[in-house]
Amino acid sequence: MNRLEHLMTILNEECAELQQATSKALRFGLHDGYPETDRTNESDMRRELSQLFAVADMLRKEGLNLDPDYSAIKDKKAKEEHYLDYSKEKGALQVDD
Repeated sequence: MNRLEHLMTILNEECAELQQATSKALRFGLHDGYPETDRTNESDMRRELSQLFAVADMLRKEGLNLDPDYSAIKDKKAKEEHYLDYSKEKGALQVDD
């Protein structure tokens, strides 16, 4: 395994750790935490996302073009807003007051 492959493996691991932190936040709440610490599920999500960004930056320095594609980001947001609205119409998504 070369350096690039190793960093790509770490990127996969960071994605999985972000998934785990998000799952705990959904199951137990954003502000639930760990006894005798200041950690919360929200702070764990932030830490894992930051670590993901760090590895992505390392991959950029290896020559991968991982810079944000703002057009793709805009399109994704529009798509998700559409499906959030659709989910509300179907009664699957609760409307926050």
